[in-house]
Amino acid sequence: MRKTLKIPGLEQCPVDDIVSIEGKGNYTTIFLKNGQSTVMAKTLKKFESQLRLGTFLRIHKSYLVNKVNVIGHDLNDTKTVKTILNQTLPVSRRKLDLVRGQLGS
Repeated sequence: MRKTLKIPGLEQCPVDDIVSIEGKGNYTTIFLKNGQSTVMAKTLKKFESQLRLGTFLRIHKSYLVNKVNVIGHDLNDTKTVKTILNQTLPVSRRKLDLVRGQLGS
C-alpha cells in the first residue's frame, strides 16, 4: 500500500491528505485536505490501481474517495457521499452495494 503520491507542486503528498479524485477523460483532479486541488494528465484507472489496497473507494465512474475523509452519506435517497471539504459526490447504481458494504448503511 502506498503512503505517499508524487503530485506536481508537492514532492511527496501523504495519501491521507487526499480527499477525493475526480476523473475527466485522460485528466484527473486531486482534491486535498488543505483545500488545494491539482490537475494531472493521468487516468482515474491508474490512480485506482495505485491506491486499491488503501482506504480509497471507487464510488462512480468519475470519482474515487478516501473513506477516511467521508463525513456522511445518503445512500438511500440522493445516493451521495459527503466529504470533509463539503463535496457532495454521486454514487453510481452499480457501485451502491459496494459502497454500502464499505461505509456501512
